Amino acid sequence: MARVVVVGAGLAGLCSALALADFGHDVTVLEAAGTHGGQLAHGPQPFTLPAVLRDLFRKTGRPLEKELDVVPVDPAVRWVLADGTEITVPNASPSGARRTFDDALGRGSGAQWDAVVAHGDRSWRELRALVMGHAGAKPSPPSGTLRDVAASLPEPRLRPILESYATRYGADPATAPAALTVLPYLEQTFGVWTVADGVSALAAVLASRAAERGATFRYGVPIARPIVDGGRVTGVQPADDDAVAADVVVWAAQPSLLPPDLAADPLRLLGRLRRGPASIPPATLGDVDAVVTPAAGVTEPSATPSVRFPDDGGPAVVTYDTPEGRVRHLTPPGVHGVAAGRVTALFRRPANVTRTPGLYLAGSGAHPGPGIPLVALSAAIVTDHIGRA
Repeated sequence: MARVVVVGAGLAGLCSALALADFGHDVTVLEAAGTHGGQLAHGPQPFTLPAVLRDLFRKTGRPLEKELDVVPVDPAVRWVLADGTEITVPNASPSGARRTFDDALGRGSGAQWDAVVAHGDRSWRELRALVMGHAGAKPSPPSGTLRDVAASLPEPRLRPILESYATRYGADPATAPAALTVLPYLEQTFGVWTVADGVSALAAVLASRAAERGATFRYGVPIARPIVDGGRVTGVQPADDDAVAADVVVWAAQPSLLPPDLAADPLRLLGRLRRGPASIPPATLGDVDAVVTPAAGVTEPSATPSVRFPDDGGPAVVTYDTPEGRVRHLTPPGVHGVAAGRVTALFRRPANVTRTPGLYLAGSGAHPGPGIPLVALSAAIVTDHIGRA
C-alpha cells in the first residue's frame, strides 16, 4: 500500500482517487477550493467516448448508468453562421447530418462533410494508440493543418465550421494539425452525451464512491509544490499548513503551477509515449472557463451547444442555454498545441509520468488533453502505471 496524495479534486483528481483507492492505496485528496468538481461546475459539457467513464465505474462498483442518467445530446450541435444560416445537426446520424448540410447549404455539402468525417476516421486509426497511452506508439508522418483540410472544401460556408474545431479550443487553424478532424468524427460516430442532472452530478458520484473506498478529502488546502528528497517525491507542501508525506503524488492541478524542473521531460520527439512528449509553455495550458449571462429568453434549457460565428470573422462563440442563463465557454489559447502540420502537436504537453520518480500528472494540461473523456483517460493512464497496492 502506497501513501498517495492527489492534488486537485476536479475530474482528473476524482477519477485518480477513486481508481487508486479501489486499488487498495491510502489516498488523500487535497483541494484548494471549498468543494470538489473543478471545471465540471461550469454548465453543460457534452462529451464523446463515454466508454472511458463506463470502464472506470464498471471496475470500481455499480455501472455508470446505474449511478447517473447519461443521455444523448440531440441535436448534437447548432451552428449559426455569420449570414444567419442555422444548421442543426442530429446526434450520431451520418445520414441525418448529410441531409442537414444539404438542406442548409445546398446539394453536395453533406458529401463534403462526409469527406471531413472520413479524414477524421483515418486520423483516429492513426492516433488511437497514442491517445490511449500505448507504449511504443508512434505518430504518423505530418499531414498538413486543419486549414489545409478546410481549404479543400468547395462549399465556403463549411470552412469556418471545420476551423471552429480549432478556434473553439484556443488553437489557430492555420497551425493546428489536420488530425483535429478526429473531433467531428468522434461526435458523429460515438455520439455526444451528457448527464441529465448536470455534469456536476458526475463529480459528486465520483467523490462519494472514492470516499466509500477509503479516500480522504481535505478542502481549502492550496498546495505550493511537491516535496522532492533524494531524487524522488516524498510529499507535498501546502501553502499554509504542515507538509503531507506521500510515496506517490498525482498532480491533477494545472502543470503550469509546478516548478518547471518537475514538470518538464527530457526534450525528445516521442520515445515511449508516457514519458516522451516535451512540455509546452505554461501560457498554453489551461482549462475551459465560463461566464453566465442571465437570459430572459431561455425557456427550454438544453445541453446542445450553439456555435455562433461573429460578423467580423472572429473565433466562434460556444453557448448553452441553462436555467441560470446563457453559459458562454471561454478557452485559453493553445489548448491542443500549435505545431504546424504535426500530428504530434496534439500531444505536445507534459507526459503523465514525469522524470521525478513518484510524481504523475493528470488532467487537461497533461497528456492526452482537455475534455471530459481525455481528462478521464489521463487519470486512467496514471493509475494503470501506479498499479495495485
